[in-house]
Amino acid sequence: MNNQYSKAVSSAPAKVILFGEHFVVYKNPAIVAAINKRIQVHAQVNDKLRINIKSGENSLTVPTESNEERVKAHHNSLSFLYPIYKCVKHVLSEKDNLNVGINLDIQSQIPYGEGLGSSAASCVATVAALYSLFSERDRNQIYETAKIMEKNIHTNSSGVDCYVSTFGGIVNYEPDKGFSNIGTKKNFTLLIGNTGVKRSTGKVVSQVKQFREKKITFFKDLSSKAQIICKKAMNCMVEGNEVELGNLLTENHKLLSALGVSHPMIEKLIERCLDDGALGAKLTGAGRGGAIIALLPTDTSKEISSRISRGPGKWILVEFDHKGVAFG
Repeated sequence: MNNQYSKAVSSAPAKVILFGEHFVVYKNPAIVAAINKRIQVHAQVNDKLRINIKSGENSLTVPTESNEERVKAHHNSLSFLYPIYKCVKHVLSEKDNLNVGINLDIQSQIPYGEGLGSSAASCVATVAALYSLFSERDRNQIYETAKIMEKNIHTNSSGVDCYVSTFGGIVNYEPDKGFSNIGTKKNFTLLIGNTGVKRSTGKVVSQVKQFREKKITFFKDLSSKAQIICKKAMNCMVEGNEVELGNLLTENHKLLSALGVSHPMIEKLIERCLDDGALGAKLTGAGRGGAIIALLPTDTSKEISSRISRGPGKWILVEFDHKGVAFG
């Protein structure tokens, strides 16, 4: 065997879109941040020539040399594990090492399917653990491979989720210019609320496209305002101005609501956050369900979080993560 280690552990953070979702598809900027909730992957070589993937109560076991399309067809009920299987096959093939088996144990602090980057984080953490078996921990290589693998889940992925999960921090993404890091003078505290409403990201993106085609002038006006908000938000984060940053979050949400991607449960959670002392709040991700984020005053975040959490929804208090992918 060419591998250097029989075991490896890695983890990667979730993410939130702070500003710019949907509009980024049409060349606008977006601001995305890694948060301190993670997916951890334990990888171990086995001599059974089988790929064994376990995530909570779900598992997938197939021979290493299995046909990928047959695996996808025969294990449709475990479709969310298929991209992880693809990560394993890709790395073993890349390393010309298909004569071994791999055990993966995945442990997640990230709600699945809520727009918090669980797909990207799982790909990043899996690729990092597999590369670690071969003594390779190059973050750029991890990012490039994870970005390719995430396309098995989100065909049109920009790669921004994988980038933030790999490198951590707060990132400004512009489709024509790429990524730039945003430094901050203080640690901001976010409260994430899960609406419990499931939706298809692809369908929502398609509906926004239809909205744009029917109301192009109105869409351009919304897009222009979203771009201005992103620029102001960058300055607020650099300066540590959490009050104005909160106002901008709420303004961004109004644009998304006008775009038609909100939901009564989203509005209910946002109203509760604002009534109970949050500085600002908005949906994050595709919308029509999923999660919302609220910016809390740093000095009273725990008190306000406790108040908000007594109401409907499931809540997680988080801070930004600046480590990105981690090993061991």
